[in-house]
Amino acid sequence: MAQTDRIDAPYTARRHNRWVQLVAGVACMGLVANLQYAWTLFVVPMDSKHHWGQAAIQLAFSLFIVTETWLVPVEGWLVDRFGPRPVVMGGACCVALGWVLDAWAPVLPVLYVAAVISGIGAGCVYGTCVGTALKWFPDRRGLAAGMTAAGFGAGAALTVIPIARMIQHSGYETAFVFSVCCRACASWRSRS
Repeated sequence: MAQTDRIDAPYTARRHNRWVQLVAGVACMGLVANLQYAWTLFVVPMDSKHHWGQAAIQLAFSLFIVTETWLVPVEGWLVDRFGPRPVVMGGACCVALGWVLDAWAPVLPVLYVAAVISGIGAGCVYGTCVGTALKWFPDRRGLAAGMTAAGFGAGAALTVIPIARMIQHSGYETAFVFSVCCRACASWRSRS
């Protein structure tokens, strides 16, 4: 029994280390940022394939932004009720589902539903990660919030060029699905 306690102790201590929590939050933010920052890369290829019109496709982005931001108070209530882990995991699943739906949306209403689903997911991740950072760093709130928010931009900065190249060479559908697969692998890897 004592040996099990010793084996679990480093994992528990690492999991409850506030710097580890901050890095995890920054990573989560980086993983969901691309739909917001790389969206414009997808608009022209979508329009070329479906002929929906760029304004109609951009409405999906507006729906994403509205649901990402306006529902954060509800998502905050969910964090208070269930804790940050299930909210972030649920948010990540919503983002993944939204991106897969974006890849294969046959009609505009499906694209709009995908935007709402991924907006809810990104809001879950964003609001939870910032709130958790502030909780873990009451003495360095500005640093924690700034680093967490910077993860959102850094994630996009690191992946916009590869996404653009993938769209150019393999199509926007592949870029959406590949991004989901990369995020799933990164999320699974960070849990081990």
